[in-house]
Amino acid sequence: MMQMSAQHGAAGKTTLLRDVVGLLANTFNKRVVVVDTSNEIGGDGAVPHSCLGKARRMPVHDQSRQHEVLLQAVQNHNPQV
Repeated sequence: MMQMSAQHGAAGKTTLLRDVVGLLANTFNKRVVVVDTSNEIGGDGAVPHSCLGKARRMPVHDQSRQHEVLLQAVQNHNPQV
């Protein structure tokens, strides 16, 4: 799993993460799952952000259930990245 370090706003963290996810999923054909706690990475709507490409997105609707969603992502989607 990949975790971005906290930096100041407008540093490009979200853009970088989306680009890396899309590159791994689309170019290298890796199974990538994004567990998105704030809907910032995958977008807020029913359709994931287009930069994610073939990557799967799992939104976390309740922060107290984040650990359950992470486990579900690993168990059910078998991510390679």
